[in-house]
Amino acid sequence: MKSITHLHFGLQKLAVRLFGGVSTRADKQRGVSALEYIVLAAAIIFIVGILSTNTTVQTTVKDAFDNLFKDAAGTDGGGGGGTT
Repeated sequence: MKSITHLHFGLQKLAVRLFGGVSTRADKQRGVSALEYIVLAAAIIFIVGILSTNTTVQTTVKDAFDNLFKDAAGTDGGGGGGTT
């Protein structure tokens, strides 16, 4: 009989926790995760904004991508996709 009473009280505590307005550790963690994503998004937007206004960086990035695509399409027959 004692074990049934313990089970009953345990189920009552669980019901109060599930259906009551008690915040749990998981709820707090979700809030922290959302804040981390907001800060990360703001940092990325800031970095992209700074990089887009600096012409030296723009030129360097453009040249790097141009060289990357030239190397990928190279003359060694490594998947350039051209007709032979």
